[in-house]
Amino acid sequence: MGETTIDDIAKEAGVSKATVSRVINNSSSVAPDTREKIQAIIDKRHYSPSAVARGLSKRTSSTIGVVVPEVDNPFFGEILRGVTEIIDRNNLSLICCNSDDDSKKDYKALEMLKENRVRGLLYTPATDYSDKKQKKRLEKLLNEIDTPVVLLDRKIGLDFDGVYFDDRQGIYDATQALIKGGHTKIGIINGTLDRVLARIRQDGYLEALRDAGIEPEERYMFFGDFRMGTSYKLSSQLLSMEDRPTAVLTCNNRTSMGFFKALFERGESMPKDIVCIGLDRIEALELFQTDFVYIKRDAFKMGRKAMELLISRMAFPDKPISSIILDAPLSREDAESLKRFKK
Repeated sequence: MGETTIDDIAKEAGVSKATVSRVINNSSSVAPDTREKIQAIIDKRHYSPSAVARGLSKRTSSTIGVVVPEVDNPFFGEILRGVTEIIDRNNLSLICCNSDDDSKKDYKALEMLKENRVRGLLYTPATDYSDKKQKKRLEKLLNEIDTPVVLLDRKIGLDFDGVYFDDRQGIYDATQALIKGGHTKIGIINGTLDRVLARIRQDGYLEALRDAGIEPEERYMFFGDFRMGTSYKLSSQLLSMEDRPTAVLTCNNRTSMGFFKALFERGESMPKDIVCIGLDRIEALELFQTDFVYIKRDAFKMGRKAMELLISRMAFPDKPISSIILDAPLSREDAESLKRFKK
């Protein structure tokens, strides 16, 4: 005999799956006698929510849709690795779409997933959708897909489950670590502030400086598009300044790569000439034994948590909306890597 599903319990009790979900989630909207009847069946069958993915209706797809903005970015590659671990464990399948941070491609991907009647959706929005017309169109499309949705990494102000990193605290802690290392001239290479993640990271940087009594200087702040090419140009400008920062924060992995390209072209190194703390690991740098300290965001864990949250939502559609915030600590904080070296 196969593992018990919500369908099995609902049929035996003569109620809907939603009612069973309410009992499992201790909702007060179920009549006491109905609750008692359902609970008895759950106990008798030794039902465990871990089997939820096997309890999908045969009338629905067993395919999970995933939309990410940069499928070639190692950060999102690690997220997908975490997602597929849980998908494989639950005998589900996957359709992955890449939006290239383009809202038009975002819409196209969501339309395709709607046609494929995916059972659930993991979604990292291509943009902030701050334009009301764009956001309304997106919300309408997500409602038409009519499937559980879990947001990944980027908040857009819609009422869905989500898994995010505490980027503000991560950048705050990194800035504070540099200040403890003796730095007062700390630069930042960020995205433009029309992006929610850039604003969050900028807030952490500014708050840490002000808490330390350091007045932020606009000339040390550079804003791009989180791409390596743009970061290379901005980093070249920063490194060419007469009174340049002694330390810099780079706000994603590709921004860090652009910075290092500019640094190495000048024949300079870390931490002798400048100190850098980046956001996210860059595996290639470990081959060169650079003293690269980074804000560690466990993307594999994010993918795994998001898929577990999606399966939970598929099983319990009436449960309260959940937001999981993951820590973003420094990879290490040894004094020599962060210390200001006097010329």
